Amino acid sequence: MTTAIFLILFFGLLILGLPVAYTMLVTSAIYILMTGLPEIQLTMRAAGGIESFSLLAIPMFLLAGNLMNGMGVTERIFNFAGVLVRHITGGLGHVNVVASILFAGMSGSAVADAGGLGSVEIKAMENAGYSKRFSAAVTAASATMGPIIPPSITLVVYGFLAEESVGRLFLGGALPGLLSGFGLMVIVYLLVKSGHETAPRLPRASRHEVCRAFWRALPALMAPVILLGGILGGVFTPTEASVVVVVYILIIGTISMGFSLPQIRNALLGTVRTASSTLFIIAVSAVFGWIISIQRLPVELVTLMEDLFVSKAAAIAVIIVILLVVGMFMEVLAALVLLVPTLLAIAASFDIDTVHLGVTVVVTMMIGTITPPVGLVLYTVMSVSGVRMGELTRSLAPFYLAMVIVALLVAFIPQITLFLPNLLMPTAQ
Repeated sequence: MTTAIFLILFFGLLILGLPVAYTMLVTSAIYILMTGLPEIQLTMRAAGGIESFSLLAIPMFLLAGNLMNGMGVTERIFNFAGVLVRHITGGLGHVNVVASILFAGMSGSAVADAGGLGSVEIKAMENAGYSKRFSAAVTAASATMGPIIPPSITLVVYGFLAEESVGRLFLGGALPGLLSGFGLMVIVYLLVKSGHETAPRLPRASRHEVCRAFWRALPALMAPVILLGGILGGVFTPTEASVVVVVYILIIGTISMGFSLPQIRNALLGTVRTASSTLFIIAVSAVFGWIISIQRLPVELVTLMEDLFVSKAAAIAVIIVILLVVGMFMEVLAALVLLVPTLLAIAASFDIDTVHLGVTVVVTMMIGTITPPVGLVLYTVMSVSGVRMGELTRSLAPFYLAMVIVALLVAFIPQITLFLPNLLMPTAQ
């Protein structure tokens, strides 16, 4: 009876529109009062939920992204991507995607990509003659690679919840992220080639232009090299790597890009605002997750749905459907907290690798970030571009298809995810 009241209260508050974090907090508090548990459990479990060294990576990667946006590194990345692929049919659409891939290797955040790099991309595409809605659609779709390609804030949170190696998760996200970028570039090419979108043909960059753009972007491009090289070389952990990257960006920003104290201050303030909300979700979710575990809800749910899980493939298909639906209505980190315990129980039943599961979850849930009604990246791009939701979602339709296909490939072909982790970090298995 208590469990039923707990679930009814939780979903009732969600339906009434209370934010997920506050819904988990209120529901947990009422449950503790109803069952006579010590009230101090609320604060103890919440504090314990964020008392983890690995979670320090979240504010650090956020700060790295904010610092790069503040120092103007986004323009250098965009220009370098431009000299590489602007001559292909689809021109700046491909540049948009490649620039997002490069930026994803530094920030780990889809919103940072959409808000920082997105404004540069949309303006450049409009000035070149692309329609605003197409420019916004490519920008929104490409921003979703931020949490897939390492480093990834979302994968850090999943690793914390699943007690999985963040280094292996980072490596696991590399090939799926590149596959996602390739899929988006195919859609851009087909839309322009078929005449559904008009795009000016741009000349191939000269060797001098390539070298010049590469040299200007080199300090920024070294950030992911240092990060992944240090992790794979055993020099530092993923959490320590996030601090190293921030220090590196501060050094190159001060020496070569004229970094100023106001820019650092603005980056710090933006990081505090975003990190505090993220860590608040994790803190209250620790209490909520503890209650779910003592009520054995994940196990009961798996038992209830076992008729659907007739095979491993069927289990993966059901997981994909659940993630697509939930991703439309919940913010990714909050959804992770709610779903990971149940998904881990399913994975254990069907011998699904937890690194493969984590990357599949992130790749699939990224689709929800650009779909209404709760798509943070969608709203960020709408704000940056001024394109209305209806226009933007219609323009995104072919990109949705590409992202779903990529999610299915990642889900049903585990080696796309596991090849690099097993090759480069086999001892962590």
